[in-house]
Amino acid sequence: MKKPMIGKNCKIANTVKINENVLIEDNVTIGEYCVIGLKSNNKLNNKLVIKKNSIINSHTNIYLGSEIGENNIIGHNVLIREKSFLGKNVQIGSYSDLEGYCTIDDYAKLHSCVHVGQHSKIMSFVYIFPYVVLTNDPIPPSDIRQGVVLEPFSIICTRSTILPGIKIGFSSFIGANSLVNKNVDPEMIGSGNPFRIKGNISNIKIPNSNKSAYPWIDRFKKDYPKDVKEIFKKYKKKYLNLYNFFIFIT
Repeated sequence: MKKPMIGKNCKIANTVKINENVLIEDNVTIGEYCVIGLKSNNKLNNKLVIKKNSIINSHTNIYLGSEIGENNIIGHNVLIREKSFLGKNVQIGSYSDLEGYCTIDDYAKLHSCVHVGQHSKIMSFVYIFPYVVLTNDPIPPSDIRQGVVLEPFSIICTRSTILPGIKIGFSSFIGANSLVNKNVDPEMIGSGNPFRIKGNISNIKIPNSNKSAYPWIDRFKKDYPKDVKEIFKKYKKKYLNLYNFFIFIT
């Protein structure tokens, strides 16, 4: 495929530039001054696919070799480099940048100004607040890349930095302004600089109540599927079993 292919009922602003090897499915909206299908310098210029019902807001640049899933919402002035693979119902906030060779799974949400380094893996239902940085170079500058892994339902709060190769466990909570330099086990709270583990997420209470605030899907379901609680239970069983098995064999 060379000539761009555009599906039915798409709304594409007159100022958008669409390059070769781009497939845009039905009902996609692309705002002013976007560049779709940029070429990289590494010769990995496969086609770019933007799946149906996605919205890409103004001044966003997306490189060839990536895939934008169904029902995605991409903010203004976002950069998405090659080999970025986004699942369904992903939201990427304005001024964020994805440096490529990364995956973002279904229903993950990134607020504005989030930096996603190469080889990062952001799993389903992860929630990332503004100005978070996912790093990947352990001895900068170098060609070594060690991506961050954020397991499902984990939360990363504002202005936190996750160092290369770190794994944030299932449904864990990272407090604001944290410098995360160690792995975090499932359902744990971590925060600060120096970074410390501060107990189980059940210790966080709803204000003026003794009721636990987490897991957050018990009280916040906006833009999520109706069966999100059942999905959470399945993920919990899977990841806690994996964690317990790892502890057992070590």
